[in-house]
Amino acid sequence: MKTKKIRTALVIGGGSGMGRSATTALGASGIQVFVADLDVAAARETVSNHLGDQGRGEAFHVDVSRSDSVGALFQAVRERVDRLDLLVHTAAMLGKTVFVEDMTDEEWHKMMAVNLDGMFYACRESVRWMKEHKTGRIILFSSVASLTPTPGALHYSASKGAVNMMGRTLAQEVAKHNIRVNVVAPGYIETPMLDGLPEGFSDYIVKKTPLRRLGDPEEIGALVAFLASPEADFFTGQVLSPNGGFVI
Repeated sequence: MKTKKIRTALVIGGGSGMGRSATTALGASGIQVFVADLDVAAARETVSNHLGDQGRGEAFHVDVSRSDSVGALFQAVRERVDRLDLLVHTAAMLGKTVFVEDMTDEEWHKMMAVNLDGMFYACRESVRWMKEHKTGRIILFSSVASLTPTPGALHYSASKGAVNMMGRTLAQEVAKHNIRVNVVAPGYIETPMLDGLPEGFSDYIVKKTPLRRLGDPEEIGALVAFLASPEADFFTGQVLSPNGGFVI
């Protein structure tokens, strides 16, 4: 069963980085994009300056670690449109390098609350809505850290590995409702998230990457646009990792 043309999308984490690039790519297709972020000013900046000539959008605040905040976001979007065709969830935190023996309960729980719980809350709300129309797409973001060990970021890698399995399992659950679920697991992309990493880390990654460069956010946006297109109708339950060969 072919999906209908995507007309509405919600990008959670669209205030910067790959979420902003995904918003730009979707907006270029004439899709109405609702952009949500913890930093609502950044979300507004995405809507104002990065949607392109064809784009239409609106910005919202959301704290993905809180179920009530995610629920309020979906209620606000429901008040504006009668259906949601696409969820793109890029919101995440990286945190500082910390090894397991020094990791606090708070650091562990905060990472899981943002990177995993937030995905669950958004998926639950999306599926409830998309089932009403028997169609929809969900694109979750994990990381190359879900595919290869990342010492010093055990909590981050664990949360992203769980996102991969969440996407695969959800894809099987909701296929009968004509809802497709895929996961994007980017490699090291030139976004503000890399700014918090130790000095020299980016150079180290480039040397370890066969293509000898970091990824461009626009390349990730293009992948999102593809997964949102009719050409990707046969894709579900997949983990796609544009990473320059860092993991093969």
